Amino acid sequence: MKRAAGKNQNSATSWKYCPDRQITQDSGSGNNWARGFHVHGPRCREAISNIIRLEVEACDLFGGFLTAQSMAGGTGSGLGTYVTELLKDEYPSACVLSHCIWPFESGEVIVQNYNALLTLAKLQEFADGIIISQNESLSSICKKALGIPRPSFDDMNDVVGHSLASIFLPASWRSVRPCEWNEHTRKTARDKGDNQDFAKAGIYGAGMPVRLLSDLVSKLCAHPGYRMLSLRFTPQISPKSLNFTTFNWRAQTKQLQQMLVTGALGDFDMDWNLTLPDKGTSTGAAASRFKGGRTVNRCLANLLVLRGIGSHDADVSGFEHESMYPVWSVDPLSVAMNPAKLGKYEMSAGLLSNCQSSVMCTFRALSRAYGMFASRAYLHQYFQHGMEMASFDAAFATVEDVISRYHAL
Repeated sequence: MKRAAGKNQNSATSWKYCPDRQITQDSGSGNNWARGFHVHGPRCREAISNIIRLEVEACDLFGGFLTAQSMAGGTGSGLGTYVTELLKDEYPSACVLSHCIWPFESGEVIVQNYNALLTLAKLQEFADGIIISQNESLSSICKKALGIPRPSFDDMNDVVGHSLASIFLPASWRSVRPCEWNEHTRKTARDKGDNQDFAKAGIYGAGMPVRLLSDLVSKLCAHPGYRMLSLRFTPQISPKSLNFTTFNWRAQTKQLQQMLVTGALGDFDMDWNLTLPDKGTSTGAAASRFKGGRTVNRCLANLLVLRGIGSHDADVSGFEHESMYPVWSVDPLSVAMNPAKLGKYEMSAGLLSNCQSSVMCTFRALSRAYGMFASRAYLHQYFQHGMEMASFDAAFATVEDVISRYHAL
């Protein structure tokens, strides 16, 4: 995220992990979720708990936890899930947001579907929100949008870093409608006794700062049955094209809105022929999205963060379209802004969405896992470390419930 914000990583003052706040060991989990969760987790619990406590005590303002883990192997998925449970157990009132890397669907590990689904089932219980970043999409963004023929993990991490930075760097709330925003700005300045004009009153003085992570969780994951989040970011352009790019908010928001409508995570995968229906037309849960149908990506809630010049009055009303949301959605769209640019982009926008596209990869993984489970493939490796058939049945049932709820949006 530092690199995404344009900071010099080679400087002597660049941020690094504190050596005495790390836990490392030679032995991994052998791509076994059960070994990571049931063996390494309890073994390292006290050491992990102490380090976390020291970090929390050092905070000037503690806002919660943002965890990062992979879902294919055993340590990232199993131990990572155990740590999430530990955080919720020791800090029950703190928000826990999990950022998970979904494996390549072509296959990184033979048991990755087991590991991913076991992780997801547990996180539904202990995490307040789950952000899914798919390796498949990250690689495609590098190849098709950024012009990197053979992307490395560093390249893919840069894409993730830009996406996360677009949401988690400081921002302030603004209204969806620019006219309402301007009125709120004047009212705020008047209430404070500030007789200066709008420009001198300052953009930051007009809205409350976004509180990480509690605001994100309360806005996007208010319903306990819907915790899955997907992340989108614009612009997606190569550094070579940056000097020849003209930035404007209308193009940025239109592109990001179409990515949301189609469920695409990159601008190269959008279907411009798919448009939102007229207002008052029901799209509903009967759409066959999970059976290969091409329908509007339905959302429960969206958080849009604009960064750059003019972000305070950019028109984002298109994200309010009623056909994207169920009628019972209380607060479907929240908008924040920051006049400072993100990295080298004069204008950029990040979108964190609680929507149907976040579970598409889960649906496919569940189908593959059921095929392996039916033949009892590799189950003995999990049974060696305290798991039973009932553990898999419960995990699959939890994931099925998640998919059915999103399908019904």
